[in-house]
Formats: sequence, structure tokens, C-alpha cells
Amino acid sequence: MKIKILPAYNGDCILISFDDQLITRNILIDGGIPKTYLRHLKPELEKLLSLGQVVDLLIVTHIDDDHIGGIKEIFQESKLNRSFIKSVWFNSGNLLSDYFNAKREEKEREVSLLMDDQTQMSVKQGVTLEKALEEHKGWAQTLIKYTGSQINFLGVSITILSPNDQKLELLHKRWETETETKVKMSEEHNDFNISIAELIDRKFTEDQSVPNGSSIALLIEKEEKKLLLLGDAHPSVVAASLITSGLATHEKRLKVDLVKISHHASKGNTSNELLDLIDCKHFAISTDGSKHGLPDKEALARIVARFPKCNLYFNYEGLGQQIFSTQDTEQYTFSYHELAHSNFNYLINF
Repeated sequence: MKIKILPAYNGDCILISFDDQLITRNILIDGGIPKTYLRHLKPELEKLLSLGQVVDLLIVTHIDDDHIGGIKEIFQESKLNRSFIKSVWFNSGNLLSDYFNAKREEKEREVSLLMDDQTQMSVKQGVTLEKALEEHKGWAQTLIKYTGSQINFLGVSITILSPNDQKLELLHKRWETETETKVKMSEEHNDFNISIAELIDRKFTEDQSVPNGSSIALLIEKEEKKLLLLGDAHPSVVAASLITSGLATHEKRLKVDLVKISHHASKGNTSNELLDLIDCKHFAISTDGSKHGLPDKEALARIVARFPKCNLYFNYEGLGQQIFSTQDTEQYTFSYHELAHSNFNYLINF
């Protein structure tokens, strides 16, 4: 199993590849911000196509631009033959309205597309991601949410851990996206100069973002390998799902090979409650550090305190050096790695 944490700026774009008998399968999770597609994702997709491969499953975790922006670019490129995308999971606003038996508020909830060739579709119709997906015919058009059961997909087992009904209803009632605030790292990263030892005792307060609460988080299993991919999900939801589904208890933790840390290592999305349910050595952080003041060192401190010999993987250079002091690295035995400067080309192999 191979996991590429592509450079998605302040967002997520993850490509998972695995063998299903003699066929290489690919799952693409999110597309980062819009420019991620042209600069990083499109070349990756072209490489797959040149090898005769396809995207077997595209998962759009939620509606924030740092996750959906690059996916919109795929569907805005009108001359692109998107038949290589075989299946799509996406919780659209219209699906939420249908699920909660409410009137569709299409104007409020449309994820609009700006096609490069407007002659292909009437402007009066409106060009939206939902309509493009309907025409594409690979969209499941059913809400992806926690049910407690596993989904068998082309040789892997997938368990949806987030969102739950409560978080989906909140998004349904208050359709919104996370506020974009561009700040300089030096102004916003206000805990980089605080030691891990000081940060681990800080009180945890969970993220209250409605769209983040609606994020798809999942466990992917293939034979003995397990990936915990948390999107921007709330840790209380993931923890509850792990316990309710019987995947983990505080006495018998879930052993996983990799955790993609929720919400670009925000301090409100990594709790001790969740960490106490898992056993893991490898943690991936997807962000260039340019927005929202992320990553938070406080979140990483919780991980290091719980897993002293863990490996932290950054998909942008320089973050590890900025975050951790000599005191941190001398006092704790964790390691951090920059995927961009390894021989793996943003790749982690398991």
C-alpha cells in the first residue's frame, strides 16, 4: 500500500494505491485548493493514466475550499475526459436536504463551477459540481456517514467514522464553509516558541466548525495494514464511532499504520480521548502552514507525549525545524520527516 500526501498548500490531497490481485487500485481523497490540481494533482493523474490505471474511488471529505477546490478544477476542465474516475463519494447540499426531508435550497447550496467552455452547458441551467457529477454517473448520491458497518471495496475494507447524523444536521441547518483567513506564519503561529513539555498540559477545547464536523473520516484496511484518515473531522465523533463499532476500547486500542492528522494538526481536532483509543507510530500532517495558523504545536505535543517514538511526516519543507526546538528534540525521542525531501516523492510505503 502506498500513500502520497501531495503538496496541497493549506489543504489535503491524498492518493492511496494498492494491489487488488493483479490490478493497481487508486483512491483519491480531496484535491486541495484550486491551484493544487494544475501544479500537483493533474501530473499525478496523467501518470496514472499513462500506466493504464484509473481513480477507482474519489472521496470529497467536505465542502471547504482547501479540500474541494482541486476537485472543482477537475470538473471545470470541460475538455477533460473524466471517465477515469469510476466512483465518487460526496455529501452535497441537495443530498442533505433530501435526507432530512427538507426543501432543496439549491441557490444557497450549489457548488458552482466556472467551465472553460460555456457552450457545453446552458448558462441558465447553472454549472455546478452536483450536476457535473450527475452527468458523470459515478456519484453514489447517498450520504456517506457513520453506520457502524464496513464497506468492502475492491480488496480493501472501509469503515466510515465521521460524520454522524448530528453533525450532518448541523451543516444542513447552517450551510457554510470555513472562513478563509490568510495570515503570516510569524503572526499566527503563537505556540511554536513554547516547549512540548509546557503544551501537553493545556486544556483541550474541541473545534466547533460546522463544515469540519461534517467531514468524512475513515479507516481503510487491507489485510494487516490500517490507515486512519481523519479529514477535518471532530475527534469526539471519531472516538465515539471507534468505541460504538467495537473497533477500539481504552483497554484494547486500535493498531493503525498511519494517521492523517485531522484539520492540518489543529489543536481543536486532536484530543487525548481519541489518541488513547489508538496505537500508532506514523502521523502525517498536510499543510504548508500558510493559513489558519496551522499546524498547532499543541496538537503535535499531544501526539508526541502519547507516542514518544513516533514519526511525524510533513509534506512541506521547513515546518519541522520551525516548530520544534533543540530542547524538544533532546527531551523527546520522536522524529520528524519532510516527504518533499525524501526519496519517496511525498510517498509513504507500507
